[in-house]
Amino acid sequence: MNIGLISDLADTGFGRVGRELAKRWIEAGHEVRIIGINFEGCVGPVRQALEANKTADEVADALRALDNDPVLSRAIPAAAGGDGMGFGLTAPFIRGQVTTDWKPDRLFLIADPQAAIQRFMLDEGAARTLPAFNYVPIEGTRLSPFWRQLWGHVQPIAMSDFGGREIGACLGRDDVPVVPHGISPDFYRITPEHPATTSDGTVLRSKADARKALGWEGKTVIFRADRNVPRKDYPAFFAALRPILSAHPEVLVVIHCAPVDEGGAMAEWLADMPGSFDAGKGYQHSQVLLTKAHDTYRGVTDAQLNIMYNAADIYASPSWAEGFGLTLAEAARCGTPVVTTDFAAGPEAIGPGGICVPPAHIYPNLHGHSWSVVDVDAFTAALETLITDPALRERLGAAGEAYSARFDWDTCASRMLEIMEAA
Repeated sequence: MNIGLISDLADTGFGRVGRELAKRWIEAGHEVRIIGINFEGCVGPVRQALEANKTADEVADALRALDNDPVLSRAIPAAAGGDGMGFGLTAPFIRGQVTTDWKPDRLFLIADPQAAIQRFMLDEGAARTLPAFNYVPIEGTRLSPFWRQLWGHVQPIAMSDFGGREIGACLGRDDVPVVPHGISPDFYRITPEHPATTSDGTVLRSKADARKALGWEGKTVIFRADRNVPRKDYPAFFAALRPILSAHPEVLVVIHCAPVDEGGAMAEWLADMPGSFDAGKGYQHSQVLLTKAHDTYRGVTDAQLNIMYNAADIYASPSWAEGFGLTLAEAARCGTPVVTTDFAAGPEAIGPGGICVPPAHIYPNLHGHSWSVVDVDAFTAALETLITDPALRERLGAAGEAYSARFDWDTCASRMLEIMEAA
């Protein structure tokens, strides 16, 4: 098949999904071309190398690496269409006007419903000329009938059983395919039999080794790596932490995300925490560590993130809703128990590997469906339970590690090919 993929290509989120699928489709012998959102093409390696004061040879090496990447070498920056999402490229891409001697016979879009319908409202009807698929995160209940306009001619593929049920209820169907994400093999529990290696070559064989490598010894670590966007509800996260930090001086909270993003400035919530102090360059707290090692395009390597997951005692995310919950599943794969909201796909991502906290209430959002708001006091209580019970943490971590083995990118990619081939 000639597969036209439209996806984020950053190192995180949907970018990981798009890269993992494209890599496997190419390996299976299919011709794949990509409109890459959050992808800068040759500009990216040059800009990054210059920002790091690299030499001309190192810049050339970065460009060669891009050319040799089986996925990125097949991608067109979305911005080439005149907007950051590549809406203006969609019709020419489908018609074969932006790729030499090639045009797609299948179109595969990884996007939420709102982004998908915006794209197809501007594609001049091109998506109706070939089988088109929308791999879609469904994050809430009571989907508006409005989305029938999209899924009436673009086949939805849900990321979770929850999503499949909600799309089915919207369309009056019970045959919506469900294909969960995979988890990269770079995420695993560090053991003597399966060690990890730091960037300086230090070999890690246990959680204790991971904590020592990061300087987190002697702490009970609560970790979070969700992007700072409104849906992840960092204000509720900080509210749940207030009594925890006061009662447990041994707790260290590590937050791995851009501290200023669509969700606001994290410094504002941090400054309001008991024990925060003005360090001259902004507020800090002795029990809160912002890694500041993440941005939209790069983040840290999977190997580095795996060490963080392993070094943590608890992964915590009181998000309003998850379409799949990839960071939740990655934490579970590393044997770290998870505390999250009992809503949408979050419970499916962790299975028995943590505590799911019931919402305080459900409310209609701005996107034609309903989200949850976590019960902050109950979230605090769940954290308290795990902080004070190391044996429970170990049991839940082991259960989550075993459960998450079902999430496999090879299986995900193969199932997508079956769906596209059957169209």
